[in-house]
Amino acid sequence: MNRDSIWYKLAYPVGILLPWILTPFVFFITGFIPKANLPLLYLTMVVFFAINVTLELALINALSSFFAFSFFFAKPYGSIMIHHNEDLLMIVIFLLVSLLVGYIATKHKQNAQKIRIRELMTDIELELLERLPKALNTQDVIEAMAEALKPWKNNCVLIIKGTKWATHPMIRRLTNLRKTNLETLLELRLTPDVIQKIPDLQDEHDVFFLYNSRQVIGLLKISISNIQYLPRDIFLLLLHQVNISLERTRLSADLEKEKIAKENELLRSALLSSVSHDFRTPLTTMIGATSTVIELGEHLDKQQTQELLETVLEEAQRLNRYTQNLLDMTRLEFGQLQLVRDWVTLEEIISAVKKRLKPLLIQNELKVEIDPNLPSLYVQSAFIEQAIFNIIDNAIKFSPASASIDVSCHKEDQTIFIDICDQGPGIAEEDRYKVFERFHTANKGDRRRSGSGLGITICQGMIMAHGGIVSIHANPHGQFNQTNSGCCIRIELPIEGNLGDKNLDHPLSDSTSNE
Repeated sequence: MNRDSIWYKLAYPVGILLPWILTPFVFFITGFIPKANLPLLYLTMVVFFAINVTLELALINALSSFFAFSFFFAKPYGSIMIHHNEDLLMIVIFLLVSLLVGYIATKHKQNAQKIRIRELMTDIELELLERLPKALNTQDVIEAMAEALKPWKNNCVLIIKGTKWATHPMIRRLTNLRKTNLETLLELRLTPDVIQKIPDLQDEHDVFFLYNSRQVIGLLKISISNIQYLPRDIFLLLLHQVNISLERTRLSADLEKEKIAKENELLRSALLSSVSHDFRTPLTTMIGATSTVIELGEHLDKQQTQELLETVLEEAQRLNRYTQNLLDMTRLEFGQLQLVRDWVTLEEIISAVKKRLKPLLIQNELKVEIDPNLPSLYVQSAFIEQAIFNIIDNAIKFSPASASIDVSCHKEDQTIFIDICDQGPGIAEEDRYKVFERFHTANKGDRRRSGSGLGITICQGMIMAHGGIVSIHANPHGQFNQTNSGCCIRIELPIEGNLGDKNLDHPLSDSTSNE
């Protein structure tokens, strides 16, 4: 029972006076029960106070009942003096039985309370130990700890930076100096020497530390004296588990930072490698052709000059595609790809793609088959065009001479399917998870093709921005050709459920190669 409660303050006067107040009732029933049973009524009060208040009050109530019974029911009446041995024996036995029953009742109450607290602590421990391994960061650990402390929220407070811990009643009762000391402890920089001193600091400031090996995460101030029968061993074990979890989440966060730093370094290296190889090739060709025209222009006929200038233009266009892919990749990575939708037919998009592909289709043929009943799409046509262009451009690089690239478009349910199939070397099924990795390009012996490895990756991002899907499959018409089995890349675009303009937040977060 809380010693500050009104009931506790009134319990002692009530315990002393109640036997005298209830005596008229006892007088009323004396005609119905034997006199020897009257002490049982007073004994009931003793047991009640022993169970619901304290043993101390039960003993006081027993003495008060002893005097009340002696005064009213033992001869001479109206006096606490007792002349008959029978009455004296009955009253002494009553007093002894009251003391014994009160003591036993109190001990039973204490044991029951201890068992309840232990069961509560066990439930809290199981729940906390279930939540802590799932905690992904420091905030999750603190929230799990705060949830575990809810049964004693009035007698404990978590002191965490950025929370309103100073408004808790336990803190308001502290002096300004002690509050300042708590704020100083929160800012404490942990070193191995300081960590060794934590037990002394806890005793000095009457708090428990929540910390990892780098910093103090928070403090726990708890009034254990007001929480009866709190098993300190289990409580300290829970605190230890919380501190272990705080250290685990710190290590996990550091590991994630190192992983991101390593990935950024690998990405930077891949970008530099791509730029140095794939950008230098068209630049070298352009420089060579331009130098030839400048130095030998007067010795070249018109056809030779035209061929050199066409070479410069072709390589410049290729360099422009690489640059555009890098810019698109940057926009995708930073979630800055915004859709400006409009209604457009797939025939219009494919027609624009064919015009752009004309300079590239020198040795290959593009075959297009479009279902005439396809509905219009509510998309940003430039992005869908770029996605299809990137896939066909990639297919051209890996298709043998005179091989066709087949594009078929059809509708199933509320989805439009665009299949782009080539007759190149294909992609092994076990390697298809890499299909959309940034800067990944096929490299099989001398089959390395120029390219930044971004085209298909960007295609995925643009299609995902429209709520679509990009997947890779084996070419069903090339499965009997062991040398060039080919592959098909499928684009799926929803017809209905036009998603409206939206920003694309990290569409490549789950992306996994260009063929």
